[in-house]
Formats: sequence, structure tokens, C-alpha cells
Amino acid sequence: MRRDVPIEEQIQVDRVEVLSGITVGELADKLGVPGAALVKKLFEMGEMATVQQTLADDTVEIICADLGVEVYFMSEEELEFGIEAPDDPERLVTRPPVITVMGHVDHGKTLLLDAIRQTDVVSGEAGGITQHIGAYQVTKDARKITFIDTPGHEAFTAMRARGAQITDVAVLVVAANDGVMPQTREAIAHAKAAEVPVVVAINKIDVEGADPNRVKTQLTEHDLVAEDFGGDVPMVEVSALKRLGIDDLLEVVLLQADLLELTANPDKSARGRVVEANLDRGRGPVATVLVQGGTMRRGDILVAGTADGKIRAMFDENGSPVEEATPARPVQVIGLNEVPEAGDEFRVVDAERFARDVAERRSARERRKELAERRPTTLEEFTSAVQAGDKAHLNVIIKADVSGSAEALEDALLKLELDEVQVRVIQKGVGAITQGDVRLAEASDAIIVAFNVRPGANAREEIDRSGIDVRTYRIIYEAIEDIQRAVKGLLAPEFREQVLGEAEVREVFKVPRVGFVFGCMVIRGEIRRDAGVRVVREGVVIAEDKMSSLRRYKDDVREVREGFECGIGLERFQDVKEGDVFEVYETVEVERD
Repeated sequence: MRRDVPIEEQIQVDRVEVLSGITVGELADKLGVPGAALVKKLFEMGEMATVQQTLADDTVEIICADLGVEVYFMSEEELEFGIEAPDDPERLVTRPPVITVMGHVDHGKTLLLDAIRQTDVVSGEAGGITQHIGAYQVTKDARKITFIDTPGHEAFTAMRARGAQITDVAVLVVAANDGVMPQTREAIAHAKAAEVPVVVAINKIDVEGADPNRVKTQLTEHDLVAEDFGGDVPMVEVSALKRLGIDDLLEVVLLQADLLELTANPDKSARGRVVEANLDRGRGPVATVLVQGGTMRRGDILVAGTADGKIRAMFDENGSPVEEATPARPVQVIGLNEVPEAGDEFRVVDAERFARDVAERRSARERRKELAERRPTTLEEFTSAVQAGDKAHLNVIIKADVSGSAEALEDALLKLELDEVQVRVIQKGVGAITQGDVRLAEASDAIIVAFNVRPGANAREEIDRSGIDVRTYRIIYEAIEDIQRAVKGLLAPEFREQVLGEAEVREVFKVPRVGFVFGCMVIRGEIRRDAGVRVVREGVVIAEDKMSSLRRYKDDVREVREGFECGIGLERFQDVKEGDVFEVYETVEVERD
């Protein structure tokens, strides 16, 4: 094809299906045009790009619209598994309803959930459940009801934003003595946005000043009209404290479920959503999942978002092992290789290799998409932006060795009286800087302020890849001064620490008349005799010192490179254990811009 033919005349398709994070070359292939032609078209539109560069979604939409091509952004599930065929009606069975309880923080939501749990006489757990996993089932009139205990309205909305429509009915808790409060209005808005029916539980009817009719009148202003006011919203008067009206509430919920005619097919590979997930020190990644279709069994192979693995064990809300989970059943799953995100879809697949490939492809696409849409900010760039009047806030992630230090650093940063800019601490935590911290910083355009902690190996690779600005400190006021100088447009560092290498302690020797010598393996970079040394234990800096000796066998040496063994002596600190890491660094002068 001649190169001077306009790209519009080369296109042979009128619709393309793409994933977020597509590259210029991949889009050109789908359009059936040379990559160079698409690069030229982008240049004409004012977009500089290479064939390997990732495109933001809005850029893809704009260029396709300009070329007269319809664009459809596929979901990962559609790409990996295809469009699922409708279930055979003969295989559908009635499933339990999934309920989310929402409401103002002081209106008795937690007490109501406890009362509902303890009403479940069939399970025999009169004293409450043994282990709360964020989702559980109760039985009423031989029928099961699944309750999802979301940590807040934001989580409810976040799941909806990720396409996780898992709730069938929302129960809105309103205190009879307080009435509609700001968070009540938020909950109503979230329920409406999710387009789920609402059942109102008017709680605290036993307290002084309770006025259920006033609550019903207030709710009318928000388009929730009670049935006895001529509307269609069921409102049940309850007392969570005295456990009054709980049975009536469950009956109304079941009636709503009957109206919705909820069904699912249990005879297929399981799929569903992650309700919540965390990293347990003893058990590894633990995910609470809700099965939405099919039946999940112990030993099944799962892929959930960017996580995958084989189910080693499943537990119910009481912490009891279970062998299988049917539709609308929440269970706790152990066996994934990493912690998935709330709202991620999970699927059971046939082969571990396929699950791993899907998870790896998703991780790669996620990174590419983030890189296409975000560019990390360094403190120096932030200073320039402040001087130009472009920045209104600085996002900060705090990591420290102990919670007290993290709290103190957060308080100090938030108390800075700065007219030019607002400092926002988007997350703080204890322990080494993790890969998740770096990804959060990349996604939220934040810098990481680390106090007495260092990045782990995976986090260091992520930092090198993303270019995230990580500032490490040993003294809190130095961190404060750096932030102050940055937001006042005065940050011009003259010196910067440079990590030369790391050595892992493999053995500890006590040498007469010398003291302790530590047998090490250089695991990264190089170790220099005249450099500073930090002793790092499980990601936390426990001491700073200098070397008194550096030896290779019996020879004194000036440096030892990666992959070689050496003996290191320290001048002062001797409480070193096997597995500790010596981080060797030097302070270098940085030219001012």
C-alpha cells in the first residue's frame, strides 16, 4: 500500500474491541493500518507517541471517533473467558438474597447485625459468631439470608464502580430518636445509585424521644415513602438492643427476595466477587468471597483480579471448614498467591497454568494503563509546580517503624500552616515499604515519606520501574522541613543519599580480641569499606554505623561486588542476627537546577 494514502482510506473496519492500556501498535493492528501511519495521525492531532507507547482511554476514543470507527472497551472477563452463554432455565434454582446493611454511624447498625446473627437459632451460635469474616448467613423459616457487612458507604460504592453488583436488597438503619442524619442521606444516595430496593429498619424505638412517624416523614423528602403512608418502601420498627422486631425485619427481607425471584445455576464452574481480603501473618492472603453462580469446592483453582491460586481451605462465618459453597454463599478462602481487591471478580478455572497466565496478563495491563494515565511526581517537580502556581495539594504516603512515629509524622504534616498548598496523607502504615505502597503512590500521584524503614526487594524493583519519589528519614523534623521547603518553592537539596549495595548476614562469628565479625553475601550492588552502614531487620532500620573491617577470606579489601561472600565488622553495633541486611550507602552532592 502506498505511503501517501490517507489513513482514513486505509481503514477496513467500522468497529474495534480494545482493552484499557492498549498500545499504538496494537490499535494500529486492530484498525488494519501500519503503526507509522497511526503515529503520524496522532502527531497531527498534537499527540507525540511511539508504536510501543500505551494510550489513555480518552485518547483511543478521540482518535477512533476522528477516524469514524466505533470503539468498544472490553472487560478483562470478556477477553479471558468470552461472553458467557445464558443459563439453561431448567438448571436454575432459587438462591438466598444478599443483603447490605447501611446507615448513620451511631444509629445501631452494628448492634442490629449482632442481633440478626444471634437470632439465627438454627446455627446454634446464640453467643454470636466465633470469627467475623465480613459476610455471613442466617436462617429464617428454613430459608437462608446472606448479609454483607461493608465497612462503609465508600466500599459499597467502590464495588458498584468496579461492576460488582452483588447486593439484592439494602437495609437502611435509622434511629427513631435522631431521624435522618447526613450519613443517612449518603446511604440513601448510594442505594439509589446501585438501583436496589430499600427496606428501612427504624431502630431504637425503645429509647426516650423515639418518634417513628417523624422518621417516616423525613424519609418521604428523600423519595422513600412508607407503605402505611401510601408508598412502596417497607419500614419495620425494631430495637436491636432488646431484639424487638428482628423476626419481622427478616420476614420483610424474604418477601422482597420473593418479589425479585432470585435464581442461580449451581451446576457450573463457580464465579463471584471478592467481598474483602487481607494478608494474615500465619495463613497468607485470605479472601472473603461471595459465590454468585456455580459451586466452588476445596481444591478448585481460582483467578481473582491479579491473584491466582489453588484453594487449600475454605471456612464459613463461624470459622468451621467447609468443602463447597453454592450460590449466595460467603466463604473465606486460603490459597491465593496475593491479596486481591474488594470487588474483584473471581472464577474457577481448569488449570493452574491458565490461571497464572490470566493473572500475569492482568497485572501487565494494569501497570501499562497506570503508566499511560499517570506520571509520578518528585518533590523537586512539585516545588517547580508550586512556583508556577499549578499545584493545590501534595499527596503523601507515610511508612514508619512503629505506629507512634507514623502518627507523629502525620500530625506534624497536617498541622503545617501553608497558604500555598494542602498536604494530604492518603495512607500511613507500619513496616517496610511494600510493592502495594509504591503502586498506590503511582496511582494517586503521591510521594512516599519513610521514617526508619526501607523498601523490600519487590518494592525496590517497583520504585525503579515507576520512578516514584521515596524520601527516607531518621529524624522527623527533617521530613517536615523538606515538605515545608517544597510547598514554599524553596526545596533545593545539595546532598542526596545513594544506596550502593546490600549484604545479607549468613553467619555470626566471635573472634578473640576483635569482637564480632559477620559473614555476609552481597545480594545487590557493591559493598565499599569507606561507606556508611544501616542494619535492617525485616524492613526496619535498627542501627546506623560504620565498618571497622571488610575482608575477603583473609585479605582486607576496599570493595566486594554482588554475588561474592565477605566478612564485615562494625565499629559499634554488635547485636546483629542471621538474616539481617547491611544497607551500604554514601552521601553524594547533587547539582542544583
